[in-house]
Amino acid sequence: MTTSLKLRKGFSFDEAILMTTLSKYAYDVFQYDDGSVDDVELKTVYQALYKNQGWQLVHTIRNDQVNTRGLILKNTQSGVAHQYAIAFRGSAGIDKGAVNLDNVVSDVDWKLIDYGSLSVQRAKVVRGFHLAFESVADEIQCFFRTLRGELKSADLRYLHDLPPLRKFACITAMIDAGAILLGTEFDKQTQDLIAKVLADGEVDNDEELEKIFQFVEEELVSKQSPLTEPIEVWSTGHSLGGSMSELAALALRRWFGSAASGGLLIKVYAIAACKIGNQAFVDFYNQQIGAELSYRIENTLDNIPTIPLNPPLPISAIAPEGLQIGNIFLGEYVNGGEAITVTGFGSGQSASISFGGLFSIPFSVPFPHSPETYIELLGDQKKYWNELARPVKDVLRPFLIELLDDEQKKDVNTSSVNSDEDITIIK
Repeated sequence: MTTSLKLRKGFSFDEAILMTTLSKYAYDVFQYDDGSVDDVELKTVYQALYKNQGWQLVHTIRNDQVNTRGLILKNTQSGVAHQYAIAFRGSAGIDKGAVNLDNVVSDVDWKLIDYGSLSVQRAKVVRGFHLAFESVADEIQCFFRTLRGELKSADLRYLHDLPPLRKFACITAMIDAGAILLGTEFDKQTQDLIAKVLADGEVDNDEELEKIFQFVEEELVSKQSPLTEPIEVWSTGHSLGGSMSELAALALRRWFGSAASGGLLIKVYAIAACKIGNQAFVDFYNQQIGAELSYRIENTLDNIPTIPLNPPLPISAIAPEGLQIGNIFLGEYVNGGEAITVTGFGSGQSASISFGGLFSIPFSVPFPHSPETYIELLGDQKKYWNELARPVKDVLRPFLIELLDDEQKKDVNTSSVNSDEDITIIK
């Protein structure tokens, strides 16, 4: 897996394949979820599955009430000190053998609602996707505010007013970010405090939580200093997770400002994402994220990126702002960023038919929406473009080698570069 990355403008197949793979990890890891809010075991599972991939799981994002899940991963093999990916899981229809419809509610809640207090009052976001992200926005903000050295005592007072489970999620986010800054000793001390909170099976012990708050205030708030290194963040996800990845990137921009003003460097790869709002909202999103920093990967044979569905004529002409019939809302919807399309069914999803436990017949089902299909199709398209460009490279190679030789002759003090090295660079 490519780990030596630097966040730059422009589309990259390597980045797209990597981010789709990390989005798949968000499904894979939570299959081992035991239902506990303490996700230490999931970090152990992740380490066992992907220890050689170069990305460390530093925080699990979760809200059990709406079944929102995600991972914050740190690149441990990059030349950049602080390089992260936020990978959101999409809809999970089956959870440990039981049908789970929590995400389905988010998927079909298509009503367009106001987004904050924007000066453009016409800008509307899809409520289901917005609420799904907002359910975990507090812990994501806590993580990056801590990482940037911007945590304040006022933030801790605000957390006191949250419901117990959200309070606990934000505490673990601060601790996980603090462990990156302060090391293993801090992490061990805080894990001991968390174990005491969870000892009785409940998370509403104010006395134990207060001890964690005091420790965080003493070790983080009082001793922190603003982070001088830039923080690079890829925001990604598949399906519903792809829509949340766009909203997460927009929230990070709003919280921390633009990269030019000292904010985070943010880039989005939304995989098979649903539409996130109306045109005015998407215009705001695109302006905030910036050109060539937000991409959505769409399979032309996959219907999910076409939802929410736009109303047909004459409804769209009669009700341009949308039409609500009972709990169903129809409106004009758009997705953010720049579309990169692939086409194909992929190799299919693995399945099998069992005959009384005696034997089973494996087979595959075409599934153009799966992360595996997107990874395969992106790989095929990367190979296609590389092969298409190779004849051009072969034609240009002699001219580029000659150009480099001329540059060498102009400056005898420069280090010599032989032709073999030039050819390697040009490939």
